[in-house]
Amino acid sequence: MPLYNFSFGSNMSSNRLLARLPNVKRVGTAVLKGYELTFDMLFKDGSGKCSICPSNKEDALVYGVIYELNEEEKTILDSIEGAGYDCVDITPTLLTGETVAAHCYIANTHDSDVLPYDWYIKHVHRGALEAGVPKEYSDAILNRPHKSDTNKERAEIEFAVHQK
Repeated sequence: MPLYNFSFGSNMSSNRLLARLPNVKRVGTAVLKGYELTFDMLFKDGSGKCSICPSNKEDALVYGVIYELNEEEKTILDSIEGAGYDCVDITPTLLTGETVAAHCYIANTHDSDVLPYDWYIKHVHRGALEAGVPKEYSDAILNRPHKSDTNKERAEIEFAVHQK
């Protein structure tokens, strides 16, 4: 039985996710209402990564990509996302109107002062463009406060993903 993952952060970028899990199938773009996108997951490298949090705002929503994967791929994705995220069951709606029982990874470590790296913002933005989200949503990602990665080797590797 297939499993469905709702990716709203850097894994929206097919180059990023397919480098990690080459056989997953992209199902389509989806919306999760009642949540908002954050970049406050404190990662071990001192930067912020994406998460989502429930929101009372009337128009709150998060765009993401639904991927179909098998148990083995989910186990790999669980290990990639790591202990900083909880795997949570959700029900996003594909742009076609169909709802999907899926899981996503929601951060369990938050720091509102942490900033994401510039290359991470680029991964998330690229994925948003691939997903065909509204321009104001992708622009909001690109315009998030961020910082340059002082680890130049890591930054070069991450930016190189976009050259493929």
